[in-house]
Parts: sequence; structure tokens; C-alpha cells
Amino acid sequence: MTSKAFYLYPMSYSPLAVANTFIAEFGGGGGIDHMKLQKLTYYAYGWSLAFRNKPLLKEGPEVWQYGPVFDSLYRSMASHGSKPIAEPIKANPFQPAPIVPETDGDTRNLIRWVWDRYGGMSGLRLSDETHKAGTPWQIEAAKHGYRVPSHHRIPDEQIQSFFKAEAARLDG
Repeated sequence: MTSKAFYLYPMSYSPLAVANTFIAEFGGGGGIDHMKLQKLTYYAYGWSLAFRNKPLLKEGPEVWQYGPVFDSLYRSMASHGSKPIAEPIKANPFQPAPIVPETDGDTRNLIRWVWDRYGGMSGLRLSDETHKAGTPWQIEAAKHGYRVPSHHRIPDEQIQSFFKAEAARLDG
């Protein structure tokens, strides 16, 4: 018999569903720009690994010039440039925009927590934060002399270790 929980709480979401949830919940004041959505989605991914010991997303972040980026999210939002995005984006014109369902309270709470912590920062500031020494992005970029091959993923273990250390710092 199939568990009802499987339908209510999927193992992971698309990066677009999480970004759309940020837009739906917090974008009412004029929207959120693409760079900020990338970084908020990255922070949600990292804190999920730290707090829940499982990836929030079906896709991991890659090392790009301006920090961790989810390739599929980039492709979905690139046409917006640096303009704020005020409405959730559809993955295709025949389906509603993906979003984390209200029934997944744990994930919704995580997204709210990430917003409370990082929502007041600009996309550029969040990008700077992901470039600091010792961050997963910086470690991976440095390994390759800052000439990282396309589609180079940041290992989940590295992200989890970093965010668990951040959590310990917050508790201490």
C-alpha cells in the first residue's frame, strides 16, 4: 500500500518550487531578483542538509562566478535579468507554477527561517557571503584555481559540514 505521506511530503523539490515559494511568501513588496532567489534557495538547501540531514532539492548547486547556482533555476529565470520577479514562474505553460505545498509545514518553516535570516540582504550581499573564505563555493573554486569546469557541483557533504558548523556557531 502506498503511504499518503509520500504524496504530501516529497523527498525533495525542484529549485524552482523553492524559489517560487520565496516569491509567493515574500515577493509582494515588488518581487525578488534572480540572484537573491538563487542564494536564498542555496541557503535553504544548506540548512536542510544541516537540520534535516537530507537534501531539500532534486538538484545540487554548481560553482558559478557569482556563487552557488542551480542550473535549472538559472534557465527558468534568466530571461528576467536583474529585474525583480513578483509572480511565481511556471516550468511550462501547461501546468501551474511549482511551489512547496502548504501541507509540507516543515519545509515551509525552513523557508521562512531562511527568509528571516537572509531576506534583508541583497542578492549581491548574499553572493559575497557565499564567496567568503571557508565556504563550500570558495573551497571548490580554489581547488580549481578559480577556473572551475562547467556544471561542477558542490558536494553535499561539504555543504552539510559547513552549515552544521554554522549551526554550532549559532548555538554557541
